[in-house]
Amino acid sequence: MSPTGDPQPRRIAERELVFLLGAISATTALGIDMALPAFTEIRLGLGLAADSPRVALTVTLYFFGLAGAQLLYGPFTDRFGRKPVLYAGLALYTLGALGSALAPSFGVLIASRLVWGIGAAGPRALSLAIGRDLYDGDRLGRVLSAVMAVFMVVPAIAPLLGQAVLALGTWRWVMGAPMVLTVVLALWIIRLPESLPPERRRPLTLGRTREAIVAVFTNKLTIGSALAVMFDMGAFFAFLGSSQLLFDDVYGRGDVFAYYFAGMSVCMGLVVFTGSRLVTTIGADRMIVTLLPATVTMSAGLALWSWQAGGQPSFFGWFAVIVVINAVRTFVNPLMQAQAMGPMGDLAGTASAVIGTISTGGGAVLALLIDRMIAGSVTPLVMAYAGYGAIGLGFALWARRHRSEIK
Repeated sequence: MSPTGDPQPRRIAERELVFLLGAISATTALGIDMALPAFTEIRLGLGLAADSPRVALTVTLYFFGLAGAQLLYGPFTDRFGRKPVLYAGLALYTLGALGSALAPSFGVLIASRLVWGIGAAGPRALSLAIGRDLYDGDRLGRVLSAVMAVFMVVPAIAPLLGQAVLALGTWRWVMGAPMVLTVVLALWIIRLPESLPPERRRPLTLGRTREAIVAVFTNKLTIGSALAVMFDMGAFFAFLGSSQLLFDDVYGRGDVFAYYFAGMSVCMGLVVFTGSRLVTTIGADRMIVTLLPATVTMSAGLALWSWQAGGQPSFFGWFAVIVVINAVRTFVNPLMQAQAMGPMGDLAGTASAVIGTISTGGGAVLALLIDRMIAGSVTPLVMAYAGYGAIGLGFALWARRHRSEIK
């Protein structure tokens, strides 16, 4: 029996499941982080100004596709099962990567990046749904945190891989390289048992889909946690979209960006891995209400320092604090996702899609507001960390009042 009392689907070993779900989730990050070192080459290759912030649209449009398409995947995966829909997402992911690699203009590039994001939405929604099929409560939080720790390997190495590919070829090679991962995953997923048996599948009708969406929006624990994740992602997406530009234009360190980004990702992964081993001992709720206020306080202090320094605090101090904030928030994020999914066991596919759309799509919009303000200063970014963090903390505390809604 599953922790929820439902018949238990056949499983692979939990350790392999964690690594596989981490790899599935990592397709999202690989589509972003590997391309970051190529921003300068993309500007030159497609006729943009050397300091043009428009290149950040390759990240933003990817996130829009990632967010919006999850609503399509959710109902289909609740009807047809997890694996067939996962394969469909990987196929679109590959198509978007191929289109980006062959793009003759910036317009075609960002259109292909949108398709790429639509493909990435499948693995994004499915990894969360599969986790909820098999676990709940603090065990789900522990597993999702362990998945996040595996996931963080990709942001650590992806910029370095991108830089290595650039040394061998052009930015087009960087865009095409993630297709290798989709082939590996397509073969590995053969080993993954279907986690949604036929007797638990839902009819694919507008009425049943609307019912599931309403269930997400009317459950205060779920919607509050999803909105908290959204504001957290808004700040982090703004960092992803502007980090290379800040390293280059504000600090003159664009040539070593990939190494610093990799080091940050390793630190984040170590924090998440260590924290995941403590979730069932300390409890996800206690960790959330302790760590989120700490990140808001650090963000506010960093924003004040940056303002006093005219938008250019010392590089090492700024980067060290950003690494700590990102590491703690990256650990807390899957715990809040687990809380959001807690009451949604019978609607895991659609619920994960709705939650993903809210958090990813809303986060992309929030990031876009900040990216447009970043020009020669880190102040807009760190103010977003403080402001978005405070709002997200408010939603997390509001959701906490309704934990009794978990069935």
